Amino acid sequence: MPLSVKCVVIVCVFVAQLVRASYVTINSYRLDPETDPSVYKTGTLRVTKKSRNLVVVSGTWELLQNMGEDVECVHSVFRKSELSGQYKKFMESKQAFCEYFNKDMIFLPKIREVSNLPEPGICPLPKGNYTVENYTYELQEALPMPPGDYLLIARFIKNGNQLLIGLEWSITVHQ
Repeated sequence: MPLSVKCVVIVCVFVAQLVRASYVTINSYRLDPETDPSVYKTGTLRVTKKSRNLVVVSGTWELLQNMGEDVECVHSVFRKSELSGQYKKFMESKQAFCEYFNKDMIFLPKIREVSNLPEPGICPLPKGNYTVENYTYELQEALPMPPGDYLLIARFIKNGNQLLIGLEWSITVHQ
């Protein structure tokens, strides 16, 4: 699965984990400036909030290298302290890229229906141009995280320390 789609999926996972608040506002998105330009080429991929609880993902991106077992996906959530204004780690998960790409049953089956992502069992994910058309995700009510400001960070790291792709979303969880 292309990193940008995986990142979008990861953000949806994080948002799903936040599913106990009344609603979530996506404030901003940015590509980490340290993202390796020889691995990922930003295309037209966009996440659009269509209603209070519905987001739509559409667009294209290019993966310039195969993504395989030597890539680890690190997903981190940081919560902003109301006292200090600093972000502190709230949760983190790590998973081998191929394991996620081939075993996820929550997001990827639906994404595959509206994209040109390969079916499960393919790894490494081949380099190439990828497209997703109107993947919709309904944010559930009642997020299990307290209201506040958060950073959702998805990083794809090779050999333990080489950043391939880094994506960051700033969100606010409301009551």
